[in-house]
Amino acid sequence: MFDKRYFLFPVIIFCLLISCKNNDTAVDLAEDAVLVKYANKQLKYSDIAQRVAEEVHNRDSQLVVSNYIENWVKDQIMISEANDQIKDQQEIDRLTDDFRKELLLLKFEEQLIREKLDTVISDQELIEYYQSNKSRYKLESTIFRFIFIKANKPIADSKNLDNIWKTQNARNYQLLNIYCQNNADICFLNPDKWYKWEEIKQFIPSKYLNENGIHGGTSRDFADFNFAYKLKFFEVVKPNQDPPLSFLREQATQAILHQRKILLLDRIKTDLYDKELKNKKINFTNK
Repeated sequence: MFDKRYFLFPVIIFCLLISCKNNDTAVDLAEDAVLVKYANKQLKYSDIAQRVAEEVHNRDSQLVVSNYIENWVKDQIMISEANDQIKDQQEIDRLTDDFRKELLLLKFEEQLIREKLDTVISDQELIEYYQSNKSRYKLESTIFRFIFIKANKPIADSKNLDNIWKTQNARNYQLLNIYCQNNADICFLNPDKWYKWEEIKQFIPSKYLNENGIHGGTSRDFADFNFAYKLKFFEVVKPNQDPPLSFLREQATQAILHQRKILLLDRIKTDLYDKELKNKKINFTNK
């Protein structure tokens, strides 16, 4: 076990530096302050600052910093010991080199995607993708667009609520939202959003409504001892039916972008290959 007295001074340094975060000059001057050394390794303020700053603000700063420093030293000791004990490190070197190449390639591909990928998708593209692929997206649960209020009893201003509920428009949805903030246990008031029955059924007493009982245009009012319920279903799609494009829009968008990424990277790889081939930088030794 380490004697934590050895870490007291660097901990004090770090905590002082953290306390000076609002003083940019003080922090800049001290960013290379060395907190601890082991063998030929050293841990600097700049190495640790961002990693522990959030924890320092949420917990005891001295404990967080001292634990981090102690764990860093333990890791360096283990690495040094492993380096002495493991004589054949060729496999490690190869794996390290392979990992570096994979990471470098990944970063380069991410950069190319950020810089060159066209992310604009037209409605026509979405429709074409939907028509070609809708059979792949099987519904496991009934989906629907609806509005729903679970209001606390006794119902506050029930007559006004009924009048607002009768006509669905943007202004009345705003009024219903205001009503729900003050008088409801839960509300769903986005008529354009699709929901799955599995997500919603927990809020609706099964004795009043089940999955088989919902259909497009269904409107229901019922109540139990504590709550009154108001529901209206605008569109309902059962598991044996094709899901609508509006339900699959996000999935379709991501699928189209994924296809574009693959095509973009393949094209860039081919262009680079052809360029190097033309410049005679590729030498096929078996030809």
